Order: sequence, then structure tokens, then C-alpha cells
Amino acid sequence: MKKVLLGAMTLFLAQNLSAQSLNKMQWFNEPEKWEIKNNALIMNVTANSDYWRISHYGFTVDDAPFYYANYGGEFEVKVKLTGNYIARFDQMGLMIRIDEKNYIKTGVEFVDGKFNISTVLHTTKAIGALQR
Repeated sequence: MKKVLLGAMTLFLAQNLSAQSLNKMQWFNEPEKWEIKNNALIMNVTANSDYWRISHYGFTVDDAPFYYANYGGEFEVKVKLTGNYIARFDQMGLMIRIDEKNYIKTGVEFVDGKFNISTVLHTTKAIGALQR
């Protein structure tokens, strides 16, 4: 499956996250090419990368670029997504992640010529444990 733009890419994150600057965030699986321009994260994502635990196809992946900051307690996130969706399953969005087995990702995915909003929750812990 080709994942050119990932949702986990939370990125374009933040048209003004007042408490967070894009320049102060860090990478997990840094892409080869990226830049911050006009308060927006612009990147090319490695093809076939994603975040998915044990799919019905039998694969598990944890290899897409993810630009993030650590937070505790309550927080608010605003995300604006703009992308060049071309191939089936191209996607981008927001991911809240504790580790590779406990995360929520939501975003826009391109499937069969249409845009879809999707959310995936994967947890091995009680839901309350996700509220760190």
C-alpha cells in the first residue's frame, strides 16, 4: 500500500499552536526532505510508510515520518492539512501517541478517487491509561 502523505504527519500542525512552535518539535522517522515555511511543515513522505498494528492483511508498520511534541495534561491542537493526494491510500492528519501499540490517528485519506475522513484507535491498555 502506498502511503505518500501520512496522517500521522500531523503536521501542517499548527497554524498557531500558541504554546508550541514547529521549530521546537522533533522527528520520529525523519523524512529525507522537509522544511518549515510560513509556519507550515512541508515534506515528502517515504512511499509505503504508515502506522498500523496487525492489519487484516497481516502486516505491522511503524515507519512513517511523525513530527511531534510531548505534552502532559490537557492540550488543544489545531491542524490544517493541505496535500497533493495522488495515489490510493495517500493520507495525512494528526496522531496522539504513547508508543507503537497505543495511539489514535485521524486524518484525510484518498481512496478510490474520493477523500475520506478516518480515525484509528489502537490500544493495549485501558482507555483511561491513554489519558496521561
